[in-house]
Amino acid sequence: MSDVTLYQLPLSPNNVKVRIALAYKGIPYESVEVAYDDPERRRLVELSGQPLTPVLAHGDRVISDSAAIMRYLEANFPGTPKILFAERSQMSEAEALEKWIKTQINEPVGMAFGQVMSETPDLSVCRRASELMHERTATLEERLADSDWLVGDALSFVDITAAPFVIYAMLPERAAALHPAAAFLREHLTLGEGRERTRAWCRRVIAYDPMLRD
Repeated sequence: MSDVTLYQLPLSPNNVKVRIALAYKGIPYESVEVAYDDPERRRLVELSGQPLTPVLAHGDRVISDSAAIMRYLEANFPGTPKILFAERSQMSEAEALEKWIKTQINEPVGMAFGQVMSETPDLSVCRRASELMHERTATLEERLADSDWLVGDALSFVDITAAPFVIYAMLPERAAALHPAAAFLREHLTLGEGRERTRAWCRRVIAYDPMLRD
C-alpha cells in the first residue's frame, strides 16, 4: 500500500494538476474522492485545517494547495522526473507565466463553472468565457510555436498548471460523460479555431490523467 494519499474532487482543475504531477513522476498513491457535500470533508479539516481539495497526505505530513503539493513532490521524491527548473532564469520565467495563467486562463473556466452551479445558467456568461479563453490562449499558441512545452524542453509545473484549465474548453466526449457538469462545459465552453498548437500541447499534458485524456 502506498504511503501517499490524495484527497480529491476529481473534476476540479486543481485536483487534475496533482494527478498529472503524480503520474508524470510515477508516484503511486491512494485516492479518496471527496464530493462537495461529502462528510469526508470533516476529515480534510482534521488533516489540513481547511475543507478544500486537493490535500496530499504523505506519511504524517499533510499538504494542501495544488502548487504547494507539486513543489513538495519535487523536493521529497528525488529520482523522479523533474517538473521545476534548476536554472534561475527558467524558473523565474515559469513562475511569471504561472501567475499569469492563474488569473488570465483560470478566470474564464471559473466563469463557466459558476454557471454549472447555478439553478438558472446564464449562457451569455459562458459565451463570454469562451471568448476570453480564445483571446487569452493566443499567448500560449505563440509560446508553443517553437516548442512542445511552455517553458524549456520538457513538461514542467507550468504546463501542469495551465492544461487542466484549458482542457475544459476542449473536453473529449468520453470525459464529458463522467458527470453532468463536464457535459455542460463541453457544450458551453469552447476554445475556438486557430488553436491547433494549444490543443496538441494540452492533450500531451492531459495524457497523464486517465480521467480526462482522450
